[in-house]
Amino acid sequence: MKKILIFGVSGNMGGYLAEYFLQNCSDEYEIIGVDLVEHPTVKKMIKTITMNINDEEEYSKLPTEDVYAVIDMIGPMSARMVGYKPIVYVETNVLGSYKIFDYAVRVNADRILYAKSFIDIVKRGEKQLVLHVDDEPYFDYDNYHSVYCVTQNATKELLRCVHEFYKIKTFTFRLPHIYLWNTNDQYSVKGVPHKMMHRILIDQATAGETIEVWGDPTRQKDMVYVKDLCQMFFKACFVDRETGFYNVGTGIGTPLLKQIEGMRDVFGGEKKSELVFCPEKPNAPQYIMDIKEAVDELGYEPKYSYLEMLEDMKKERALGRF
Repeated sequence: MKKILIFGVSGNMGGYLAEYFLQNCSDEYEIIGVDLVEHPTVKKMIKTITMNINDEEEYSKLPTEDVYAVIDMIGPMSARMVGYKPIVYVETNVLGSYKIFDYAVRVNADRILYAKSFIDIVKRGEKQLVLHVDDEPYFDYDNYHSVYCVTQNATKELLRCVHEFYKIKTFTFRLPHIYLWNTNDQYSVKGVPHKMMHRILIDQATAGETIEVWGDPTRQKDMVYVKDLCQMFFKACFVDRETGFYNVGTGIGTPLLKQIEGMRDVFGGEKKSELVFCPEKPNAPQYIMDIKEAVDELGYEPKYSYLEMLEDMKKERALGRF
């Protein structure tokens, strides 16, 4: 049986990815999760191997035969880090990922899939609404995200080295904020935990509380759902190509006002939240991901509209699986 390994399976997106592959792969494939700790829901779905990716001896826990694909989703996010420990990015994003790539080469895997953040181009959205695959990275060197950004881009280039030298198939994905439902509603700003803004808005909508609309309500954002990301990864896992670099997204911008109205309508009860406009407040980020390469090369087609995404998130909230 051919094996597909998902490194980082216990993370925010890992369970959704494992489930998507289980539902869509043929019986000739086994899905195996790898992470430092087990996720209670994921371990009920698939075999899970716990290991430290930086400990070379622990790679002996992994299969050595019939490995078809290796998916690397391990990268720690600066938005999840409490405090500031940049060495973690170097150890995990660079050294850890390269050891995963090396493992894939050693066991003659057919391909490697690597997920990185769009943090290297997101600021371009202030001057150009649509972000393209070939946009030059924009590096800041003086903030909490700097080492995170640099290490992820270094790993992208290392994966290219692996592809060119060993001729293994490689696919890299640039991820914006991926919307999903799980129990973790926190992110970090300069190392300090805060509740994610969309979760605050959903809570306010659920309670029928007044919701403030900050800044320019017409600014647009690409609202991509985790299950569309899973589709893109799945298609890359089986496409007849040697390599590729793809933006994850829908290619559609949803204005801030429509975002908030959607949350109010989907998550609200009989008492609908009143919207109060606060143009003096800071603007929300704006960007639309150009997904042309994913559409043309992978046959990717986003399935979830913004409102469909919210409806499915509401179902996942009720299920409480992740």
